[in-house]
Amino acid sequence: ERGDIVTARTIDLIRTLGGLEQGVNALSVIAGIILMSLLVLAAGGYLAVYVVQVWERMRDLVLLSTLLLGMVYVTRLMSLLAPEVSPYVMPVPLAAVLATLLVGARSALVLTVLTTVAGLLLGFSGGVQVVATLLSSLAAIVLLSHLTQRKDLFYMGAYLMTLLGVAAFGSSLASGNALGQSAVAGVYGLAGGLLTAILTLGMLPFFEFIFGVTTDITLLELGSPGHPLLRRLMTEAPGTYSHSVMAANLAETAAEAIGANPLLARAGAYFHDVGKIRRPAFFVENQAGGTNPHDTTSPSLSARIITAHVREGVELANEYRLPPEVVDIVRQHHGTSVVGYFFDKATQKGGPLLEADFRYDGRRPTSREAALVMLADAAEAAVRTLPKPTPPKIEAMLRRIVRAKIDDHQLDETSLTLADIETVVSVYTRMLSSIYHPRIEYPEPAEEVAADAGQRREPQRA
Repeated sequence: ERGDIVTARTIDLIRTLGGLEQGVNALSVIAGIILMSLLVLAAGGYLAVYVVQVWERMRDLVLLSTLLLGMVYVTRLMSLLAPEVSPYVMPVPLAAVLATLLVGARSALVLTVLTTVAGLLLGFSGGVQVVATLLSSLAAIVLLSHLTQRKDLFYMGAYLMTLLGVAAFGSSLASGNALGQSAVAGVYGLAGGLLTAILTLGMLPFFEFIFGVTTDITLLELGSPGHPLLRRLMTEAPGTYSHSVMAANLAETAAEAIGANPLLARAGAYFHDVGKIRRPAFFVENQAGGTNPHDTTSPSLSARIITAHVREGVELANEYRLPPEVVDIVRQHHGTSVVGYFFDKATQKGGPLLEADFRYDGRRPTSREAALVMLADAAEAAVRTLPKPTPPKIEAMLRRIVRAKIDDHQLDETSLTLADIETVVSVYTRMLSSIYHPRIEYPEPAEEVAADAGQRREPQRA
């Protein structure tokens, strides 16, 4: 009305309702389309150069496009249907949060830039609102990049609420609004952060199911001892379970050291030997000093029994619906290696032999995490055989294992560098040395001391 004070909020409402538009300028529309197209092309070029794994995977590209278009259209629809609702209530950081969890931090950063610029070009995001959007989205990306526990999601929600509230308050003040109006905008920002956290928890399982994505949340859940397949491994093959836990500790620590995915390495190591559930007594860690059935079995048959645990592990992993990335580690943790013990045993007996009959029929590792599990599996089993393990002996054993894998071309399809391998050897040597170190032999108690053992005496009084 005449005489009313016009604030930035009022101008935003009038602009949203079309009161400031003097018709559609075809040139401006074309220019906006061209600018947005160029921005999308630039983002695609960035992904193609710096995030190759996303660019080469159609699923991830479709997912990012879905998040981008969904955020643009939902935001636009809300601004048209409910123009009186504060823009700070809109869950704009949701796209960045979901992209970080589903695809990765770098892709989420690209998506944040696209959604922010799209808001500017389409006219439903002002300059000061861009600051709030960028701050909240970047903060969410940084927080979720260090996700290690499910409760971190709740911490992220709390941080996001606080940051959005502060950003909305500051943006409102920067727009020239009064302190009271800015405080209200801060409350709206808190509501927007809460809404973003709630929508993240609700929509994440939906996107995981539709696109078949394995998030860090899923990998965290797989590490729980309550998982039914892990419980079966614990009760039916306890020696294998103990070995798998140790291999998981090795692989996870090495993955952190070289920048791989530690959660995937740990989950893959937990389940890599689940196929041994079918015939646990044929594996030495489960025999507990009992009879060894391989003593009465031919080397060729023993090799087939041993190598079968990979195929049977894949079957069990699919039966329990483990993520594809974990199933790949189960399939690849032995690659196409030779079952050396039984091949040597068969060689000593003489006769014609085919080395292919003593090789695993899996696939060589295609990821760094699968390679780490392969090396951890071999290292932990080999160090157990050392009579008096010392750090130099353990390191020498690890280097022989790594050299054998490299000479056998088992690591050819991974992206491990020589520096990564040196780091892995160092990490495995340190951890295995702390576990399998020589122990002091305690002397037998003297007879007179043994005779008094268990007796209780009153303490001597001064």
